[in-house]
Amino acid sequence: MSLICVPSLSNEGLQAEVSQHLGKTPYFVLIKWENDQIEKFQVLESGSKHLGGRMTPGEFIAGSGANILLCGNLGQKAVQMIEKAGIEVYVGASGTVMEALQSWVDSKLKPATMDTVCADGH
Repeated sequence: MSLICVPSLSNEGLQAEVSQHLGKTPYFVLIKWENDQIEKFQVLESGSKHLGGRMTPGEFIAGSGANILLCGNLGQKAVQMIEKAGIEVYVGASGTVMEALQSWVDSKLKPATMDTVCADGH
């Protein structure tokens, strides 16, 4: 079983657009993935300090219980923090949350490395 986290622009669940700016994402969709299918999902409002909360997005994701993050892109500091928490990070997600999940299933997303993330943190 995996718990997959996808940053999103709305609370529309699997039909929400993937947020391309992790630091300012308003929502996260957590997907329980088991036996190659979605068992259930939930939408959480971001705890990002950029939105008036107390946590950075990395802290929020690490505290969510997720073990996989699918995102458009993120900065080097976020990758280091999230990977330190034992979470696999994949970049290149776009479209809806469901489309991002399908891209991950089809091995179309790249593992985040210092060469595949934003050098300036955006």
